[in-house]
Amino acid sequence: MPEIHKGLEGVYIDESNISRVFGDEGKLTYRGYWIDDLAQHSTYEEVVYLLLYGELPDQEELDAFTNQLASHREISDTTRNVIDGMADAGPMDVLRTAVSSTAEATEGEFSVEENRQHGIEIIAKVPTILAYFNRVRNGEEPIKPREDLSHAANFYYMLHGEEPTEVQEHAVNTAMVLYAEHGMNASTFTAVTIASTQANMYSAVTGGIGALQGPLHGGATETVVDMLDDIGSADSVADWVDARIDAHEKIPGFGHRVYRSVDPRCAQFARVYQELVDEDGESARLELIETVHEYVVEEKGLGEKGIYPNTDLYSGTVYSALGIDPDLYTCMFTMARVAGWVAHVLEQWEDNRILRPRVEYTGEVGKEFVPVEER
Repeated sequence: MPEIHKGLEGVYIDESNISRVFGDEGKLTYRGYWIDDLAQHSTYEEVVYLLLYGELPDQEELDAFTNQLASHREISDTTRNVIDGMADAGPMDVLRTAVSSTAEATEGEFSVEENRQHGIEIIAKVPTILAYFNRVRNGEEPIKPREDLSHAANFYYMLHGEEPTEVQEHAVNTAMVLYAEHGMNASTFTAVTIASTQANMYSAVTGGIGALQGPLHGGATETVVDMLDDIGSADSVADWVDARIDAHEKIPGFGHRVYRSVDPRCAQFARVYQELVDEDGESARLELIETVHEYVVEEKGLGEKGIYPNTDLYSGTVYSALGIDPDLYTCMFTMARVAGWVAHVLEQWEDNRILRPRVEYTGEVGKEFVPVEER
């Protein structure tokens, strides 16, 4: 009988030079660059270029790529009609369907380079789709994208109708850099599996969105915000956490399949949140988060079991400070992660073989068929 790896635990399906998660050390690298350096010093446009082409761009390359992304931000009447017709649906359902609606007919044989361009177009359009949907569902006039703003600033502008401050733009940009890529996770694996059949980039990305929607993957940030609201203050942390543990329930924002230490992106989310608080004077929640962090890891000893904070514990507070509704948090994750999906799909096509895992059959064999009238 073959050895079963439930959840594909510990199974390596291929080699990759896109990113590496150092789970025990709590480190993350994109194409060899540490996430802390990228989060503090790079733009999302630079990171997308890095992921898609393998190297950081020089100024001329960056300018050209930035202009290319900006030129594809507008969405078609078809996509707008799709969103208009789904204004009451869940944000991730709308995003998944709207991205699928952007597909263009392809001509001739399968072309990797043509699909690369389609990937770039999808990356450019996702912020427009998300901002358009949010304004339509709130009864507000949609705002057209601008080509003179950065990827991060343009999204904020389309969402709120005003340009962000430098601090707000940096916060959106940093969040997108932090979530742009994270190895062979469930959504990336889904996108790569679809791509391995030589389905096009639109199908692969749409599949990735579907996988990211689940609460065990991208849909967990909202539960952290609910937790913080429920706890209320640092004085109530112990009672709340103890009750949760006594009920054998998970603590939102803790635990990861790969990390056995604090997720390295947490510190960067905390940094930009503090910058936002310093600028606009919003009631700070960082003390509450850090109290939960310390109590769960140190006082309750879950750190000894390899359970540490993940980004969900911190990212929602950043989104909240940016005036983004909680049900859009997974969409924010998606908006960033599309770049990683596209990069992995392109890498898969460099030496493609259709992904075809097997399962061990444990059912009966040789059962006698009985006609329906005799059953």
